[in-house]
Amino acid sequence: MPVGPGATAILSSLLTGLLLMKKITSVCPYCGAGCKLKLVVDNNKIIRAEAADGVTNQNQLCLKGYYGWDFLNDTQLLTPRLKQPMIRYQKGGAFTPVSWQEAIRYTASKLREIKEKHGPRAIMTTGSSRGTGNETNYVMQSSPARC
Repeated sequence: MPVGPGATAILSSLLTGLLLMKKITSVCPYCGAGCKLKLVVDNNKIIRAEAADGVTNQNQLCLKGYYGWDFLNDTQLLTPRLKQPMIRYQKGGAFTPVSWQEAIRYTASKLREIKEKHGPRAIMTTGSSRGTGNETNYVMQSSPARC
C-alpha cells in the first residue's frame, strides 16, 4: 500500500470520483419478477448494477441482473429510443424520430392491419408483476380484440 502525499492524492481522487457517481433505482429489464436494482452512473454512462432491497429480490440479483445491463449504453440502437420514440417505416430502413402521438397512431394502425388480415387471435400481449395492478392486466388482455 502506497504511503505519503502521493497516496493521499490518489485516495482523495478516488473518493471524489465515487462521490460524484449517481445511483439510480430502477427495475431489472429481463424477466417479469421486477427485481429492484441500482444502476451506478458515471459520466452519463452506466458502469455497474447493484442489488436493491425489493420485495421480489430481497437485496439479491441473478447473473443477468448484475452483469446484463451493458446493452443500456448502446448509443446506436437503444439509447436514442429511450429518449424519444422512433419508427422504422421500411424493413431494413433507418429509424426516424417521431412524436409520441405519431408512435401511438402508427402502432395502432399496424395492429388494425394485423387484426383485419389474420383476426384478433393473431395479436398477443404479455403482462408482468411490474404492472400497475389487476386493472392493467385486464385492459391488456382485452385490448387486442378491440383494436
